[in-house]
Amino acid sequence: MKQQLKTTADVSPVSAVILAAGFSSRMKDFKPLLPVGGTTMVEAVIHLFKANQITDIIVVTGHNSGLLEPCVKNAGARPVFNPDYASGMLTSIQKGIKNIRPNHSGFFLLPVDIPAIRPSTIYRMIQAFQTTADHVIMPYFDATPGHPPLIPYRFKKDILELKNGATLRDVLLSPETPVMRLKVCDRGVVMDADDKKGYKQVCRKLRAQKIPDKEECLAIINEMLPGETHIRKHLADVSFAALKITHALTDKLNTDLVIAAAMLHDIKRKEKHHAAAGARLIQDIGFSEVSEIIAQHMDIHVDPTTPVKEKEIVYFADKICNGHGVDLNYHKRFVECIIKSPWARTNISRRYENTRLIQARIEASAQKPIEEILSC
Repeated sequence: MKQQLKTTADVSPVSAVILAAGFSSRMKDFKPLLPVGGTTMVEAVIHLFKANQITDIIVVTGHNSGLLEPCVKNAGARPVFNPDYASGMLTSIQKGIKNIRPNHSGFFLLPVDIPAIRPSTIYRMIQAFQTTADHVIMPYFDATPGHPPLIPYRFKKDILELKNGATLRDVLLSPETPVMRLKVCDRGVVMDADDKKGYKQVCRKLRAQKIPDKEECLAIINEMLPGETHIRKHLADVSFAALKITHALTDKLNTDLVIAAAMLHDIKRKEKHHAAAGARLIQDIGFSEVSEIIAQHMDIHVDPTTPVKEKEIVYFADKICNGHGVDLNYHKRFVECIIKSPWARTNISRRYENTRLIQARIEASAQKPIEEILSC
């Protein structure tokens, strides 16, 4: 299900300034019009803000403005030409914020070559801004500051007064500037397409935006489970087993989805009804496909007429990892669970039968026993 990003009725409007005036000298190609994710880079960034109902979107142009401005207009943004673009980024920043709407409470500031940010990240920043509207909202991935800052309108005058040789940091890092560091599970905030290598990485990231990568999963784990060595080891064991199984199967599977769900399936392990709680958390962050698998890692419906699915691999890998690593004698553990909780016999028996059924389906697809799969 596609996540619907909506600003609430009481949210003050904000603007967005996209910086696209540079020479793209390191890239050797004109970055704003390079293809990313089925569109151009500048359109991708414009759509990032439009997805959050931001209507005042300014794109500062300079080099190749004649090529860029029609694309900007067609995408629903307002091009503003900076005749001094060769003097540096500060002139483009100042040109852009001169043109933001005065009745808006703040503005995003984003270079065009950082297009892999998720719309859910912008949404979270807007929500944070409503509670701390006097602060600059700065997204952080782990301990690294990223883009775009969301800047209160009151700092417009300070930025416009900056002289040549100064930078935006002189305002944002001033001791007088209050900054809220907002942790986000979005590596896109620290990824730019400044050169060919960065461009390839950004393109890959955009193709897989709906699924958190390994670094993003670890960021979520570090935030939610600090010091929980036992749970973190189980997550690692399940992920390793799930990866081995996925590689052994002939069925077409999304490996990234399997690994993300395996890494995060017990993210709320300390809470009651942890599968549902974990699914809600991951859904709120913006990863609906991963959330669906997490919701089913305790109880699952298996359709034996279809190919093996990602949710079955995560379910099975969870059942064969006992906290100390892989243990295929899950029959014994299910019996022990029934002895310990006889009132739950029906549910435990159903889970046991599903585990056996999934193992048979895995072995049929891989054409080898599970012991051989896991020993590779």
